[in-house]
Amino acid sequence: MRKRGVKVEWNEYNDTSMTAHKGRPPYRLAYCTRQEAERAEALPPEIRARFSAEELSQLKSLPPRRLRDRLAGRLAAKRALAEHFAEEEGWIAEPRELEIFNDDAGRPFLRLPPGAMAAAPSFSITHCAEGGAAAVGGAGRRVGVDLETVVARPAEVIAFVSAPIENRSAGPDSPEAQARLWTAKEAALKLLGLGLGADARAVRPEAEDVTFTGLPAEIWRELGSPRVRLAYEQVQGAMLAVVFTGD
Repeated sequence: MRKRGVKVEWNEYNDTSMTAHKGRPPYRLAYCTRQEAERAEALPPEIRARFSAEELSQLKSLPPRRLRDRLAGRLAAKRALAEHFAEEEGWIAEPRELEIFNDDAGRPFLRLPPGAMAAAPSFSITHCAEGGAAAVGGAGRRVGVDLETVVARPAEVIAFVSAPIENRSAGPDSPEAQARLWTAKEAALKLLGLGLGADARAVRPEAEDVTFTGLPAEIWRELGSPRVRLAYEQVQGAMLAVVFTGD
């Protein structure tokens, strides 16, 4: 565990946080490109050094495609988390100290070393064919993120997640609108701790906010009914949505 005030270096894997709002947003966002993940797939020494022994054991058990996706998301997450701790807490964490695992429901969680100088923040991970991304919420905020390649999807796929009025505006001839709708809904469900097993039609993304009905609304009320905001980022050939609580 490194001392406070020491600059963290990511070498060729460094990537600046992207922002989606004027001024500083209440979250940090980091990205790992597909090319970066493909280079990392062989687990060269500089990549192995970023993971704990337990993380590496899990990585090595994955087939190539899943390994590449997992690396894309985990590298982005460690980057965003390290920046969060450095800037918010003054703690310069080694990447391997930021151990990320999945619970029984598949949700990622962060395990910090004993005596860590900060508590784990809300964070979210995503990946698609274009790479991986991760968002870390500011103090007291929850966050969800999703990244999807912008391609036309069959109408029945969009109907699975959309209300009728949304379905009409996100047809196969509007792949960007489809991607915005899908990513916003999945990011919002992640913020609530749910997945696409929940009814995505109960998530209603609007211009800059997200509202809920049904089970998502129940979870939202349990969280204190915070304002839930939405921002998009175009990333190469993919659409990224970040959903976060607070003004």
